[in-house]
Amino acid sequence: MDSLTQIVLGAAVGEILLGKKLGNKAILIGAIGGTLPDLDVIYNLFDDSPAAHLRVHRGYSHSMFTHLVASFPLAWLSFKISDKVRSFGRWYLFWFLALFTHALLDCCTTYGTRLLLPFTNYQVAFNNISVVDPIYTLPFLISLIVAMFFRRESRARRRLVLFGMVFSSVYLLVTLGLKFQSHLLFRDSLVENGHSYQELNATPTILNSILWSAQAFDDDSVRFAEYSFLKPNEPIRWTSYPRNSQLLNGMVNRDVETALWFSDGVWFATDKGDGTVNLYSCKFGRIDFNSEDPDKAFFFYWNIYRKDGKVYCEQLGRQRTDGDMREAFEMLFDRIGL
Repeated sequence: MDSLTQIVLGAAVGEILLGKKLGNKAILIGAIGGTLPDLDVIYNLFDDSPAAHLRVHRGYSHSMFTHLVASFPLAWLSFKISDKVRSFGRWYLFWFLALFTHALLDCCTTYGTRLLLPFTNYQVAFNNISVVDPIYTLPFLISLIVAMFFRRESRARRRLVLFGMVFSSVYLLVTLGLKFQSHLLFRDSLVENGHSYQELNATPTILNSILWSAQAFDDDSVRFAEYSFLKPNEPIRWTSYPRNSQLLNGMVNRDVETALWFSDGVWFATDKGDGTVNLYSCKFGRIDFNSEDPDKAFFFYWNIYRKDGKVYCEQLGRQRTDGDMREAFEMLFDRIGL
């Protein structure tokens, strides 16, 4: 999720566990704890390779086992410094939950979170909420800000924070229901249209949980479609791309392997005709719902080529102007039905 949402969630954990003793300091400490896992982006300062960023981000810093271990020194230091919260167990619980809830929330997105490192590199992704969803974040944020103006002993303060947590949690459950329903609709559409597939993913589009994207794939092709709960009578239309996996023969290095791994099977390749191959990693679905041109439909892709006997893999993306972004949002809202 976006940094603001993680700050709000961490701040709420701090208020619930430490607020009666520390007041607004608990919210501040919780906000810090809720952002710590994303400090893995510091690695980007030392390595400018996009593939390396994928290998590091949401890796060990988001692992449940890292949180279990890291919470011990953080709790010990907090216990030694604090003169108001004299419980090592409470400090440990706070730090663990501040870190772990960050990772759990990230698991709800499509990006993927390696929650079980070092035992498996599997990307846990429930695909039920966008990385930015104002319906989840804003009520939570408002309730937390209002709560800060109440005395730390006030019941109203605690109830406000609990309301924010309960509302956001219920919303997550609602998005799971919407995901399940959209998945069934996409599955039925594939069957009705005679499309074969091995796997089908339903993911929310950016900023909302009303418009859902589908990615269905097998060994030969990858298909994409969208469905809006505000346009239930609009037929689901599929756009297909041949996977062209043979284009990658002899063109795979570590960065290409990373791109394929991160794609979770939702990828296809095209031959650019000049000895280069474009690899489209598109598990987030399409950005341009009206174009079949992959350079327009998908924001990022990888350009793979040989030079001096070595394989190179560069992440590329079409540069977008402010006008392009306005057009993209207009297309999104129109497809949603707003």
